[in-house]
Amino acid sequence: MELVVRHRGPMRDEDGRVVPAADVPLRARAVEPGTGSRVTRRAGNGQRVQCTVYFWPAVDLTNDDELTVRGTRYKLDVGQWRSAHGTGRNGTEVLCTSGKG
Repeated sequence: MELVVRHRGPMRDEDGRVVPAADVPLRARAVEPGTGSRVTRRAGNGQRVQCTVYFWPAVDLTNDDELTVRGTRYKLDVGQWRSAHGTGRNGTEVLCTSGKG
C-alpha cells in the first residue's frame, strides 16, 4: 500500500454555500509508472500519463480532483470498475496526467 493525497475544492454545495478545499490521504493498492499510447490517448490531447494509481475497494475520486503521488500533484482521469465475476468487488483506476501539447 502507498499513501497518496486527494485534493478537492473549494466548491459549492447544492444550496450554493462554499465548501472549503480539503486534502484527504488515501491508501493506494499500487502505483504503476507511465503507460503506453493507448492510455495516453484516453488521457487527452497533449497530456502525458505519468502514472496510474489503483484503489481497491473503490474510493471517492472525481475527474475534478487532483492527486499527489510521490510528491507530485496531478490532474486525473478516473475510472470505476466492477468485477465481471459477480463477486461484488469494485475498484478505482486513476490515470495521473500532466503536460500540455
